[in-house]
Formats: sequence, C-alpha cells, structure tokens
Amino acid sequence: MTREQLASAFLLLALAGLLYLAGLLLAPYAQPIAWALVLAVVFHPPYRLLLGAAPGYPGLVAAALTALVVAVVVVPGLLLSGVLAAEAANGYERVAELIASGRLPDLRALGAHPLIAPALEWVGNRAGAGAIEPGAIVLAGLKWLSEFVGSRAAEIARNVVAFFVGMAIMIFTLFFALRDGTRMVERVGRTLPMDESDRRRVMDRLQQTLIAVVQGLTVTAVVQGLLVGLALLVLGVPFPLLLGTAAGLLAFLPVGGAAFVWVPTVAVLAVLGSWMSAAILALWCLLVVSSVDNVLRPLMIGAGAQLSTPVLFFGILGGLQAFGFIGLFVGQAVLAALSSLLAIYRERYL
Repeated sequence: MTREQLASAFLLLALAGLLYLAGLLLAPYAQPIAWALVLAVVFHPPYRLLLGAAPGYPGLVAAALTALVVAVVVVPGLLLSGVLAAEAANGYERVAELIASGRLPDLRALGAHPLIAPALEWVGNRAGAGAIEPGAIVLAGLKWLSEFVGSRAAEIARNVVAFFVGMAIMIFTLFFALRDGTRMVERVGRTLPMDESDRRRVMDRLQQTLIAVVQGLTVTAVVQGLLVGLALLVLGVPFPLLLGTAAGLLAFLPVGGAAFVWVPTVAVLAVLGSWMSAAILALWCLLVVSSVDNVLRPLMIGAGAQLSTPVLFFGILGGLQAFGFIGLFVGQAVLAALSSLLAIYRERYL
C-alpha cells in the first residue's frame, strides 16, 4: 500500500468514526431536529418570498417566520392537548356512569342479536374471555382513548424540562435551517461524489416530496377532522371536539382513517335509537368525508411526491413503525431519495 492510499484509508476511517460519534451526540435530539427540518422544508418557499421583500435581512426574516410557526402551530397544539385530555376523562366517566346504571339497555339487546351474538361468542372463545358484553367493549374503547390522550398530557407534565428543551432545540434548529438551509444543502451536496445535475435532482425531489406529503396529509386530516366534528356538533353528539380531533389524527393513516371514529359513532347512535342522526352522519361521512380522503389526498400528494399509491402506503406505515409520528414524512422522503437514485443508476449504468 502506497503512502497516498494509506492516507486515503485513514481519512475515510476517521471520517466514518467521527460521523458515527456525531450521530450518537445528536441521537437524543433526533425528533426535534427532524421536526425542525421538515418545517424548514415546508416553509422555505414563504421564507424565500419574504426574503425577496427584505433581501438584506435574512436573520430577521427567519426569526419572524420561526415566531409565526410557533404561534400558529406549536402553541395551539399545546392548548388543544390540554382541552382534549380533560374532555377525554370527562367522556369516559359519563359513559361509565351510564353503563353502570343500566341506562343503556339497548347494548344488551345488541349483544343478543342473532347476527352479532355468534361473533361476540367466537371472539370470546378465541380470547379465552367467555361471553363478551357490548357495554364492556364500548367502555374499554373509551377508557383506552381517554388514557391515551391523558397519558400524552401527563407525559408532557412529568417531563416538562425535557419537553421545553426539545421545543427550544426545534425552534433553534428551525431558525438556522431557514436562514442557512440553502447554503447547508449546497455544502453537503458538494461533498457527495455525484454530478451537479444529479445532486440538484435528488435535492429537488426531496423538497417536492416533503412539501407534498406534509401539505397533503395535514390538509386532508384537518378537513376531515373539521367535517366530522361539525357534523357531530350539529347532531348534538357529546364531545364533538374530542371525536373530531381523533378523526383528524387518525386521518393520517393510509387505511381506515377517520372511519375509525365515525363508524363506531354511527353504530352507537343506532343502538341508542337515534336512527335519524345515525343515518345523517353515515351519509355525510360516506359522501363528503370519504370523498375528501379519496380525492384531496391523492391530488395533493401524488402529483407533488411523484410516488405511486402502494409506495405511499408502505412509506406511511413503515415510517410510523420505524420513526414514530415523524415517520409519516421521513418515510416518504427516504423512498423519494431512493427513487431518484435508482433513476440516476438506470440512466448512468444500464
């Protein structure tokens, strides 16, 4: 081995080792950094627009946009989480009281229905739980929902220091990603052993994918949550805010989505004898809410991300499994980068 080859091998090994150590240093803060980068990509076009109006003040523009993101996205989310936790606990207590007092007799009749009783018996035998009461199922579902929402609020309260540290890191990273993001991307791109056109192609594809996925999923979820919550409010169903928010959060899922909320609600209304409300809610959700998911999401994500429906499906599910909620967006970015690199490989070597 020549001296030059030895020096190159040492450089590569040192670089790999230091990259590994840098990854260990940043790993505890991966979630807030990832959220900041996603937000920076999404809000980069508004930043460029504002910077055009004030070209000599990039720091001021980045600070103003960062403050706007915090005021519009972060603060309302924190306030909403507290309201949802209280409403979830209240809802569970009210339904538990109704079931315990026997004021929901139709649930027993539902369990004795010829079409439902065999299914409940089959599930009970397979689970080794014997007979299953519909009231117990409803109560268990509401208990899980209230505990899930409450645990998130309690987790923030218990780890308040870690929460605010993560929030500060996200805001700090978002500011510098907005102000210096273009230079950072160009600097990283120049270190990659690729042609300039290929580097630009991959970076543009990543940005387009992230913007399309974030905007598509968020807009679809918000619209569906608002539509479900509005219908529940008009029909007088209890806890429309909680159920509408749950529908919006579940709308991020590629399968089922908001139906996990409105279908059980329709069933409960029918069991309680509110047939008209159940029919109106079912028609509204089937014709309006589902059309938003079937039309708006593919329209906003498919064209921008340039990913097929199966790729989007597995990107969302795999991203959730691997990275948590941030994986909704990271998974699509990984698949978009892979798609771009495969296209470059086909053009260069095949």
